Amino acid sequence: MAKFTQNNLIVPLTVAAGVDAADAVELDSFCMSKYGHATVVILFDTTVTGDNVLTVERAITNGGDSSDATFHYRLGGATMTTATGCDILGVDTEAATLTLTAATYQDKMLVLELDGDETGGYNWITVDFDGTASAGNVTAIAILSEPRYAEAIMDTSLA
Repeated sequence: MAKFTQNNLIVPLTVAAGVDAADAVELDSFCMSKYGHATVVILFDTTVTGDNVLTVERAITNGGDSSDATFHYRLGGATMTTATGCDILGVDTEAATLTLTAATYQDKMLVLELDGDETGGYNWITVDFDGTASAGNVTAIAILSEPRYAEAIMDTSLA
């Protein structure tokens, strides 16, 4: 039986301590050329204040921004500090941009999903925060799934 890590690639998109969403920040770009689906898990710190706008950029090259992709998202049902219910995700919603209101996203988990056919033929994906938030860290990972070829050690998707 294949292990989860033989069929999926787990990609850190931030340093362990997270990045400050108050800055106009792009998370690390990842390449979907060998995968059919990407799931991005974003954890918002309790210190997030102010609003921010999230987009998912797609490009031909690493770090590029050819156009914004349409993506699906679901928000955790409770704050992570209360634990109970934080893993129960809300309704699946489709968007091209997502306004992150601090009061809604503070201390919660946001899950973004993007199918390969939604990338419009662009291989490189970057999650972007516009930097309008007042403060607060976010931490994120991507899980790339539906590989064209499963391997005992999956190839990198980072540049």
